Amino acid sequence: MVTEISAPLHFRTLLNSHTYLVADFYATWCPPCKTIAPIYSQLSTTHSTPGKIAFVKVNVDEQREIAAQQGVTAMPTFMVFKNGTKVDELEIKGADVRGLKGVVEKIVGEVGRTTAPTMPASGAKAPEEKKTNGEEKTISGSYGMTGGNSWKMSLH
Repeated sequence: MVTEISAPLHFRTLLNSHTYLVADFYATWCPPCKTIAPIYSQLSTTHSTPGKIAFVKVNVDEQREIAAQQGVTAMPTFMVFKNGTKVDELEIKGADVRGLKGVVEKIVGEVGRTTAPTMPASGAKAPEEKKTNGEEKTISGSYGMTGGNSWKMSLH
């Protein structure tokens, strides 16, 4: 779910409470921003993970202080923050759908690796993965809040 940033403190709070924060710096009058917004929203719905990955939108006209602090010069600009620090090489300027999807997939992979079991110390044998009919099966999932106070798990 995409969170609309309402104040600099709101931005800092979300920045410090998630491993990754993906920020969409946009303007309501910007046609490319409107074009890519549904894709950003879909990525957010699919990949938001409490405490790990958050997606936010920052209206540059309403949140000038945040936009200035982050050096936004074009809209849309997508920035990725890891542990509160901007990751410069993951910044995307413009409505680059392929680039945005690639960046989100990269951080989802990073989060997946940090939650995966660690490998045994050198010299020890790694446990063998179970195979079904000679094929490896990978299932990943996530939990999210639904209406009310119930959790829903979705498998991918």
